[in-house]
Amino acid sequence: MTLIEKRNFIQNHLHLAREQTINEFYEQLRKEEALKAKLETRALKSEKEIQSGRFFSRKEIEQKIATQYKE
Repeated sequence: MTLIEKRNFIQNHLHLAREQTINEFYEQLRKEEALKAKLETRALKSEKEIQSGRFFSRKEIEQKIATQYKE
């Protein structure tokens, strides 16, 4: 069954679903939206940091890691 077919099936049979099933589905969608918003915020922040030059090169990160494990 394709994604579109699944969506159509759910839409056509939603009125038959138990409240618990709808609540679980709602909570899952809400969590996904919250995660999406969080990831978008992080991405925008990262873009701003990159544009302003606030980032480490791979070599700098490798040196920091090597230094931490020596201690």
